[in-house]
Amino acid sequence: MPKQYTITPLSELPLRNDFMFSQVMRTEEICRLFLESLLGIEIQRIEFLDRQKDFTDSYEYHSIRLDVYLKDEQGTVFNVEIQADRRDNLPRRVRFYQSGIDRGELPKGADYANLSESYIIFICDFDCFHIGKAVGERAAFLKDTDVPYEDGSHVFFLNSRYTEANASKPILEFLDLVRTNDVEKLYETPLGQMARERMQEVRSDKELEVSYMTYAQKMMDERRIGYMDGLEDGMEKGMEKGIEKGMEEGLKNAVAALKGVLDPTVIAERFKMSLDQVMDILGQK
Repeated sequence: MPKQYTITPLSELPLRNDFMFSQVMRTEEICRLFLESLLGIEIQRIEFLDRQKDFTDSYEYHSIRLDVYLKDEQGTVFNVEIQADRRDNLPRRVRFYQSGIDRGELPKGADYANLSESYIIFICDFDCFHIGKAVGERAAFLKDTDVPYEDGSHVFFLNSRYTEANASKPILEFLDLVRTNDVEKLYETPLGQMARERMQEVRSDKELEVSYMTYAQKMMDERRIGYMDGLEDGMEKGMEKGIEKGMEEGLKNAVAALKGVLDPTVIAERFKMSLDQVMDILGQK
């Protein structure tokens, strides 16, 4: 039976949905408050580079579509992603995203020293590393030393299912909103309040609903195509394996049928098998 896909109405869309997340985080003040609260820095101005930026080198290679991609006044690059479904390959995905961002940032012939400082932030609706912490930051050191390995890149994994609240109140409220989808709760911090209010605005925006339905239909079509491609590939491999197994069984039956009629050596030559294989099938080993 084909896999069924449904589109969640805009009026019920949670923050962990890509479309809602993009709408909320592309509100400049919300995004600025989020980054300042998480990183403990001050940002005077941010510039959104492209909505769901797509890095594609060639049709032959895997593309990268970024949820929220921006720079601050210092030229520091930020990529903020929402991850609703559990994935165990996120560190490798970060590596892939980082390579795409770096290629986009460094013009041909430019010195590597010109690479921007960068932050990749994954907000997960699950505990990616099973550590319970609300925030996990990647740290790199040279082996067997406390010497940090610094290349200007930074990675954070946020966990909405946290059991250890090792983050500021604004970040915890934001993660609570991701987890609970509760827009009726009275949040205490400006970040929590503004994120909730923006969600309510998006949900009631009739003009935006057209864009959302177009986006949602496109995503659903992509998932359906991916599912069908995977199903077709699985069927082909299954058929190949079945044919191979059938041929193997047929060969065994043919050899067994000649038991007592032909000498094993003749059978081996006829079917291009080793004498040991023939003797094994005939049960004479």
